Amino acid sequence: MLDLWPESVIAGSNTKSNFIPNLLMPVVKYIYNQCDTILVSSRGFINSIVDKGIERNKIQFFPQWAEPIFKPMNAVDDLLTDIPKRSFKIMFAGNIGEGQDFPSIIKAADLLRDEKHIHWIILGNGSRKKWAETKVKSLNLDENFHFLGSHPLDEMPKYYSNADAMLFSLKKEYIYSITIPAKVQTYLACGKPILAIVDGEANTIIKEAKAGLTCEAEDAEGLAKNVLCLSKYDKEQINIMGSNGYNYYQKHYGRDMLFKKAENIFNSFISK
Repeated sequence: MLDLWPESVIAGSNTKSNFIPNLLMPVVKYIYNQCDTILVSSRGFINSIVDKGIERNKIQFFPQWAEPIFKPMNAVDDLLTDIPKRSFKIMFAGNIGEGQDFPSIIKAADLLRDEKHIHWIILGNGSRKKWAETKVKSLNLDENFHFLGSHPLDEMPKYYSNADAMLFSLKKEYIYSITIPAKVQTYLACGKPILAIVDGEANTIIKEAKAGLTCEAEDAEGLAKNVLCLSKYDKEQINIMGSNGYNYYQKHYGRDMLFKKAENIFNSFISK
């Protein structure tokens, strides 16, 4: 289970009405009750499911993994030709929506406007992309912001290879504090340091892995401070953070390991 219902619907739509959650809740409980086992991608989901009347022993933590194409690689030089090579490149990849809290990202960039060596590279699309582009332009930050649009999945590791750090953000909502989006695993698998402005599970993972610098959700000042700090690290320090993340990924999210775990789960039903 990659999303928690109806909580994800509430957060994603920014609705204040109880009509849709009340409509969905009986359906969600029925589906859960019909399952023999529920696999969740975040440990944070477990208590919420139990609160819906589901037995805890039916729920197992089963995280996502990154596709094999996501791995450390040397920088591909011909992708970011409009960005100075000696700049410090922060890369965000994924949906640009309500949940990703671009207002805080842009506020952090505004706080760092005099640090001309820091460049923000945004890959992806979404409902808030146009707003973000307009806001960046209105603040005269467009020289250091680069919206490069969406790209095929198999091209993403090449773009990651050019980043000095990967950016991960979610706004301050309960559902986001217990969610671990798939991009976290792809960032770790590629051996890139992570800058995170997020609460809860994802924040804890990055700290535990020693794979980057984190601050709480919507803390633009904290993000700006961490960006400036990381931009002053030497290459060896950056590489150590990236290696820490890669090693953590292999230990906790490796695909072969998780396939084996899935096989054991399925075999346990067959043997009953």
